[in-house]
Amino acid sequence: MLRFGLFLLLLLVGCHDSSFDEAAPSPTWPTATTTLDQLQSLVGDKSLRIERAIVVGGRVTSSDQAGNFYRTLMIEDRGAALEIMAGIDHLHNDYPIGSWVILQLEGATVGRRFGVMQAGAEPEVGSYYPTDYFGSKAALDRHLFRTDKDLITPSPTRCSLATLTPAMAGRLVQLEGLTYEPQADDEPAVWSGYHTFTDATGHKLRSYVRSYADFADRPLPQGRCTLIGILQYDATGEGSYLLKLRDETDCIY
Repeated sequence: MLRFGLFLLLLLVGCHDSSFDEAAPSPTWPTATTTLDQLQSLVGDKSLRIERAIVVGGRVTSSDQAGNFYRTLMIEDRGAALEIMAGIDHLHNDYPIGSWVILQLEGATVGRRFGVMQAGAEPEVGSYYPTDYFGSKAALDRHLFRTDKDLITPSPTRCSLATLTPAMAGRLVQLEGLTYEPQADDEPAVWSGYHTFTDATGHKLRSYVRSYADFADRPLPQGRCTLIGILQYDATGEGSYLLKLRDETDCIY
């Protein structure tokens, strides 16, 4: 009977889906050699495969729990940001907001999309994208490490639309005094897709929410509001700023 009980216990442990449990920090991790700001200067606007030992660190500012971030992870340190093209689900369990992570870049490719510096696998020849997903937990584990530093909730940078610059792309920002400005194709008026917000001086930006996000079908705010999210910059045309919300609580009104 005792053996049978042990067998059942092992069976239950073996069948347990650990993706819904918060993972422990990595047992060991490399030491950062380069700041995110230094990496920004190295990369510029080109796509670059890293062939030497470059290690960076940063605090996690995004979460995929609500579905608006898909298989990517944002980190930030001292005013510079990086998007990690993880390529796996449930990242919020292993790398919750506020955790400090280390990224080993040798063998990875770093590029820029919507103004945001990102790191991942080398894209296929002819690909439109500057990087690709690491694509598997094993591949990601060779590059990304969660440290045992305390979880510290990151504070967004409070700014106005007038003070935004393309160099801020990737950072977690907080924008106050905004009003949703309906467009002709905003039917129904829910978060899904792109929507225009304006401030009292007429400056504008667009919010972005994936149709698969948990709050995609929730109504847009009426009246003045504050938006928090990851800033992006679309350089096409006259240029415009985008804000990618993490979840419904990133809109305060």
